[in-house]
Amino acid sequence: MTFQLVYYSQQDPKWKQDILGFGDPGDTIGYVGCALTSVAMLISGHGFIETPKTLNQKLKNVNGFASAGIRWGSVSQIYPQINMKSFISCASTDAPLAQIDASIAAGQPVIVMVDSTPAPGLSTHWVVLYAKEGSDYLMLDPWPYQTDVNKKTYLMPRYSQGNPLKRSIMHVIIYEAFNASGGIAQPNSSSTTSAGQTQPTTDPVSTSGLSARVKADVVAGLNIRSSIDTSSTKNIVISVPAGTLLSLLSADDYAKIGAVNQWVRVRDSKGHEGFCAAWYLEKAQTATPVVETVPVSTPVVEAPAVITSTPYQLIVAVGARVGKFGAKVYETESVKSHVVSTEKMRAKLVVIEDVSKARPKIGKAGKWLNVQTKEGKKGFVKAELVALAEE
Repeated sequence: MTFQLVYYSQQDPKWKQDILGFGDPGDTIGYVGCALTSVAMLISGHGFIETPKTLNQKLKNVNGFASAGIRWGSVSQIYPQINMKSFISCASTDAPLAQIDASIAAGQPVIVMVDSTPAPGLSTHWVVLYAKEGSDYLMLDPWPYQTDVNKKTYLMPRYSQGNPLKRSIMHVIIYEAFNASGGIAQPNSSSTTSAGQTQPTTDPVSTSGLSARVKADVVAGLNIRSSIDTSSTKNIVISVPAGTLLSLLSADDYAKIGAVNQWVRVRDSKGHEGFCAAWYLEKAQTATPVVETVPVSTPVVEAPAVITSTPYQLIVAVGARVGKFGAKVYETESVKSHVVSTEKMRAKLVVIEDVSKARPKIGKAGKWLNVQTKEGKKGFVKAELVALAEE
């Protein structure tokens, strides 16, 4: 189906006073519910009608929040026809505009994080991008209380803070709805905001003819999941051993192979399909899998419980200066964002950003590192609080 513009405001009296997820009393949808509202607009536009109020409750039912922070991958637990395709942090790098443009062209709008004010520091805000016009994007912004989808709202005048487009976007979330036909309704075209839910249909998925191999050093095996949420083992479809060849279901995913913080859709030789971590794969020359998939006896998570470095990773340890308070790992590069974990002195963290860019930041004040804890929680830690871990 064609994506239809559906507008919700987090300020709507119907839900603005509702507590977001499992947050504190002050964490209302009206105050900090921009991410939730953006997701509600996105999935409603694909025909799975949810308001911020109904989506808030459904995500709570599947443990889709960490306090008031949304677990992005939990959306597919409610709607298996919608999966997270990409989770890209670009606060310290240029935003992947070509990838955003390609997703929009395929009828898949994109949720992005911006800085909501020109004040010092980062004030995070999430919006939905649905069209490109010149050097700017049209967006659905959940903050203002207006419901006219025929009114064009541009990203740059409101949220660029004087930066070029490629530096005005701090984070990118791309969902893939399997029932999308490739089009997005534009302002002044018909839009669907009916409360009646469209019954989804899943289009057949064909393979790209390209393959990837699980790296030899992934000795514990690699999980293929129904979604990219690593907070639970319930979405593990199968675990495959090192050396397994997997078919890529999208030709666009071939470029992601080996890239940290990227996920790809794959199929094994027995027909199991799902998502797996691209950084544990290497490009293969053969077009189709030739190695039979053998399930490992115990499913494993993408981050090993005992953290050891590989040529593709950088390991840091929390320094002594944090004392008994520990180092906080935040959801975004801001102390105002949700704390996903507090790590004790000497705790090891896996750096999940480009090593060449991460290494110079270690120990430096004013810098952030994108990391993953041994429990699999991902976020950002102040670079000044960690040092390169001893092997």
